[in-house]
Amino acid sequence: MTLSTTKPKSMALYYYDSCPFCVKTRQVISKLSLNIEMRNIKKNNKHRIDLKNGGNKTQVPCLRIKQSDGQIEWLYESDDIIEFLGQ
Repeated sequence: MTLSTTKPKSMALYYYDSCPFCVKTRQVISKLSLNIEMRNIKKNNKHRIDLKNGGNKTQVPCLRIKQSDGQIEWLYESDDIIEFLGQ
């Protein structure tokens, strides 16, 4: 997947607490002090449904990236998310 290089308007991380890859990703988000909405798919079924409908699968972690033009991109894999956030 090729991601936009412009600064995102907003981001949300889909995760659940017991997923080690989610924990790793959330730790980096915290360390970088990023303003990213957290969407726990085990505690809120609407988030799970949104992830399935938008990203076409319920794999976590998944970063939902909304661009300023309204385009939405879905980024999976903790290492890819961490690399993207570090840019």
